[in-house]
Amino acid sequence: MGAENLEKILAALVLFFFLVVGPAAGEGRATTWAIKPYRALLIVDRWSDPTSMLVDHEKDDFQPVAALLKAWSVPFDILRLDQQHLDNTYLLGRSGGTRYGVLIWVADSPSYTEQNLGSVAEAVEGGASLLVARSRFLDPTLEKLLGLKFKAPYTATEPLRVTGPHFITRELASHSMDPLDTAWDFGTRLWVDPRGAKILIAQTTHPTLTLNSPGAETAAIWLGVKNLAELRDSPYWRELFFRSLVWSLGYLVRPNVDYAGRVEVEIDDWGTSDKGYLSYWKYQEPDEKSIRENLIAPLEKRGAVVAANVITGYVDRKTKRIVSPWTQRFTDAFGVEQDYASTQRGLKAAVEAGVLEIQSHGWTHMQPDLESPPGPWWTADLEGEASAGGWYTEFGDLVRGTESPAIVQLFRLKRSLQCLQEDFGQRPLELRPGGGAWSKSQLNNTGRVAAQAGFGLYHAEPDFYYYLDRDLVLDMTGVSPHFTTSFDRLDALDAQMSRPHPDGPAMMVFHDRDVALQPDFVNRLWARLSPAYRTISANEYVGYLHARITSSTTGTTGDWQLTFDGEEPYGLYFDQHPSSWRVSLSDPFLEKLKAAPGLAVSVDGRTTTRLKATDLLHDLTIDLPAGPGPHVWKLTPVR
Repeated sequence: MGAENLEKILAALVLFFFLVVGPAAGEGRATTWAIKPYRALLIVDRWSDPTSMLVDHEKDDFQPVAALLKAWSVPFDILRLDQQHLDNTYLLGRSGGTRYGVLIWVADSPSYTEQNLGSVAEAVEGGASLLVARSRFLDPTLEKLLGLKFKAPYTATEPLRVTGPHFITRELASHSMDPLDTAWDFGTRLWVDPRGAKILIAQTTHPTLTLNSPGAETAAIWLGVKNLAELRDSPYWRELFFRSLVWSLGYLVRPNVDYAGRVEVEIDDWGTSDKGYLSYWKYQEPDEKSIRENLIAPLEKRGAVVAANVITGYVDRKTKRIVSPWTQRFTDAFGVEQDYASTQRGLKAAVEAGVLEIQSHGWTHMQPDLESPPGPWWTADLEGEASAGGWYTEFGDLVRGTESPAIVQLFRLKRSLQCLQEDFGQRPLELRPGGGAWSKSQLNNTGRVAAQAGFGLYHAEPDFYYYLDRDLVLDMTGVSPHFTTSFDRLDALDAQMSRPHPDGPAMMVFHDRDVALQPDFVNRLWARLSPAYRTISANEYVGYLHARITSSTTGTTGDWQLTFDGEEPYGLYFDQHPSSWRVSLSDPFLEKLKAAPGLAVSVDGRTTTRLKATDLLHDLTIDLPAGPGPHVWKLTPVR
């Protein structure tokens, strides 16, 4: 066969492949997507806790960012430059790919000569985005990635204005936040010089939000906030931070819960002994009849669920022992009939009715040491020393002016968990220590001890609450408003509920005393609440905060898969209830999804719906069934 004939045959084969084989093969080939890891690395200068477990809003300036990431269900790790050497050990996996979808840089040191910032460039090259906030980024590598150069601090009061349309700034105008008035704001800001970055927002000649694109699939964003708390507290900067995260990751998965219209309600002091002998806190513990009529009925009417913060260690002055409250039936010092067994029956009925969760108020609501000076409390005069408020706190020793040792607290928390399980068949996930006192040092921190005991949420007075797991005790201050109300203070409710809280529920506390002294209190309370408010139970909130979300591509078609799981016991609520999630998509990622001819949506292996490109919007809803995880949501490109 001649060379000329061979060339003709090869040309014919090539033409046959493109005209026949190629289209046929393409019909079965689905679109594939490059999915960033759904995890952030928060890079900070320093962390006050040497053991890297406790994040405190009074000591750690990165707390607002960590709290928002947790509220938005963005998985994250913290890298502290005061103890760790930044290199690719942290940033890259064993295969060389990035471990994180976004690096959130909030460090602001004058030099990073002891850190390997080249590893940041490697991670960005591997697909990670970079989001920098309140930082001068004083390093050539960071400058190159951001396309910026820090110039100097400055002060100005001109408005902040969007320079042009972009996904990150798109919603500001609809919320009447563009331009942003900064009159009388004389705070110090950071002046940067663009070296390739696009200016999205400016204050006259000063850029305040910039975007660079180091790679086709990566972003480098700089947010010129005065302090990190603005990202949480300013609706303007919170919106920009959230949308910057969506742009950086391509997507963001958060609870499909309208927290702005949710309230978590707790009722303190069930089972305590003091109401039978303290003149300033005397009342009849609500019995079964009262609970059914004055708690269960009004809550059922409104479809509400609340928490009962329960004590299971009754401090008995007669026997000088800690006994069960639920065996107590007597006429107290004020001639009031007390029947705690009836109270227990009422609480159990409320749990059965689905309007009440049992949570921990500690074990006794009293000092662990009732015998040392100025005690013994057992025999002290109830008109004198024995009435002093310090005796009625359990996790901080106000009587002696010291903290409660961690081992003492842990014993009492374990007893509380054990007894609540025995008495109600319930596993509490939240701790609210009685009396308002608690220990705050690094060694004795009550939140840390509660995490060790296995609680998932810690709610302390006056306005603290902490996310808890085995590795992290995260101060969530600033995300939700906290307050205590009562039958004689309802006039303050409107002001207490007025603070916006888009990222967490309002947290309201009252006492069993309110139901005892004013039987229609629950009805009066709900009459004062806006009809738009719904309750979220403590266990449901804990379940959302502790959900573990991972993202991956699977199969030959490159399916996008989100896996929802949770570590026990934090996910107990979703063992019996469904959950709902909201996925926000960036413009580029949305366009990639729309490029597929069709999409099949499945949950736990069962196809639930098929979508066309025109069905896709910037937000998707994922509804997961009740039952222990993991639950798998999958998006498959199909023809």
